Amino acid sequence: MTPQQARDLVRSVFGDGIHAEVTGFPGGNLSLALCGSRHSATVDGHPDTGWAYTVDPGEDDGFTGHDRAADTLEEALRAIHGTLTD
Repeated sequence: MTPQQARDLVRSVFGDGIHAEVTGFPGGNLSLALCGSRHSATVDGHPDTGWAYTVDPGEDDGFTGHDRAADTLEEALRAIHGTLTD
């Protein structure tokens, strides 16, 4: 999955109401920062190994990891959809 494919998937799940920054890495991993009007989420992963995500990460969390996981990026995005569009 390319960063553009991830952006397209975000747009497919959320429409235009969410701001998404997608960063791709040489190994194929992606990192997404999603911002709604009142909530935010981070999603990190790779299509072959799965996706981890956190909704409303704390400023002092740093790189302590994520509290939830999903097999696919679409599954992760759909799991956080209700909170980000709240």
